[in-house]
Amino acid sequence: MSEEVDKLSETLQLLNCPHCNAPINYVLGETLFTCTYCGYTFSMIKEGEYQEIAPGKHFMLVNNYSQTEMREVIHDWMRRGVFKAGDLAEKSEIVETELKFVPVWFVNVSADTTYYGKKKIEWTETRTRPSSTPGGPPTQETIRHVRWEDKSGQFSDVEDWRVLASRGMLLPPLEKIELSVAGKIPFDIKNVSPGAKLINGDVDETLAKKEAESGIRNSHSSRASREVDQVLSINTNVQVGDAQLLTVPLWFIRYKYKNKLYSVIADGSSGRVIEGKAPIGKYDILIIAGIIIAIIVIVILAIALWRR
Repeated sequence: MSEEVDKLSETLQLLNCPHCNAPINYVLGETLFTCTYCGYTFSMIKEGEYQEIAPGKHFMLVNNYSQTEMREVIHDWMRRGVFKAGDLAEKSEIVETELKFVPVWFVNVSADTTYYGKKKIEWTETRTRPSSTPGGPPTQETIRHVRWEDKSGQFSDVEDWRVLASRGMLLPPLEKIELSVAGKIPFDIKNVSPGAKLINGDVDETLAKKEAESGIRNSHSSRASREVDQVLSINTNVQVGDAQLLTVPLWFIRYKYKNKLYSVIADGSSGRVIEGKAPIGKYDILIIAGIIIAIIVIVILAIALWRR
């Protein structure tokens, strides 16, 4: 235990808020901070040099759930849905609930892509030919044809690309998280719930814009690859606009069921469960096994019929 404390003390650093001079603890590698005393938000360019995140660029979602209310949300989630142990809500024990305010960049990006490639067209033809033996039945054979066609196209997108400002946070992909962005308000340290942890970041605005540009380029490349089977040329023009920082309240819950620990992440603004692990009921396991066996049988029969 003492070794872990020593290692932590070696990585923890201390700086003073450029606005109110209050102490801010941080870990080496973190560059984005919000003072827990005055709410001043800034990125550290290098030691002694800082850049303010202007108030008009920093917003937040308010946490609307107490610890007790969030426990009720989790118990309700345990009772709903399929493939969960039937006694999960009654037999589980919530052992940890922690509220963290997590920074997320929203970068406005627009992209226009033109592509050219080859599309593979496949079809089958069934032919009947006379038997090779006198008086024998005719033989059917299936012939597969392949043709490659030229295909070109273009598409465009304009969106607020999400970039997690703290890469050490273990979260689902941000595009899969539904956030109540319409309810955002200007950031105010007074609206950070007492006892909550304000997370520092290691992605500043410049890096967030680079990641947003790279992300939408990769997205367009994948989209073009779905349109054609061979991409021969692709050109994507990206325009990167303004970036805003949104601080999001997330509850991290751990519970125990039959001596095993499971985790749940919930949105403190909407009460929506973002991601949750749950044990499967014993009867559900039998159902899943039956479905898998049925699928395997169907695939085997389909292959056998196709070979005929």
